[in-house]
Amino acid sequence: YLLTITSVTSFTATTSTPKPAVRLPPSPLTAILFDIDGTLVHSDPIHLRVFQELLLQEPGFNNNERIEDAFFKRHISGNQNANIMAGFFPEWSLEKREAWSIKKEARFRELAASSLMDMKTPGLDRLRSWLDQRTNSIGRAAVTNAPRLNAESMIDGIRYNGWFQTVVIGDECARPKPDPCPYLDACEVLHVTSEQCIVFEDSPSGATAGIRAGCYVVGITSSQDEAVLREAGCHLVIQDFEDEKLWELLDGLGL
Repeated sequence: YLLTITSVTSFTATTSTPKPAVRLPPSPLTAILFDIDGTLVHSDPIHLRVFQELLLQEPGFNNNERIEDAFFKRHISGNQNANIMAGFFPEWSLEKREAWSIKKEARFRELAASSLMDMKTPGLDRLRSWLDQRTNSIGRAAVTNAPRLNAESMIDGIRYNGWFQTVVIGDECARPKPDPCPYLDACEVLHVTSEQCIVFEDSPSGATAGIRAGCYVVGITSSQDEAVLREAGCHLVIQDFEDEKLWELLDGLGL
């Protein structure tokens, strides 16, 4: 199979998402919902390395050339494995795609195991402390398209196990991101309305999901340029959790 970049666009979030009207942050704020890959943990470089390694073993894929960062950002970052594999290998059986994905995720966990603390997004512990001081009023959830094994290993690896009130997995929802379903499911578990939630996301797919759910979406430029996240509809874009724009927003909530 000779696959070019343009042949895998069918599974990306091509449906147009209207840019949201300028809006104020939610008041009252009842929950903060976090993506994991690229948001809690700057894990995309490891995912890219693993995809590069394994896709080179598939004869003819991308004309036998190693995928680069731009390819990863466009076709992989934030997407569900099932959609990625269907786009890359439409001729494969479902069982073969799932087996490949399982191998890929096992390799990711192997490489990430010893370095997750070093990959934690700057300022995350500061935000955690801020939330812990308000634990009775603000819910916390992790919402991801990553498989549960990966999600739990990353949360454990940065010593956040037990901190989230729920961990929502796209594969376990009716539909994964960019559909709003995972974020709406998290809101249901936390007994909050989406309009009173802040979502942190690093990918266009995840940002689209948050916007469609009705949340206030903050984009993090760990894996995408600010313009890409703005185009996806993010209400605010920050570099990381130390960004003063974030703390101006939170201080303005008066909590």
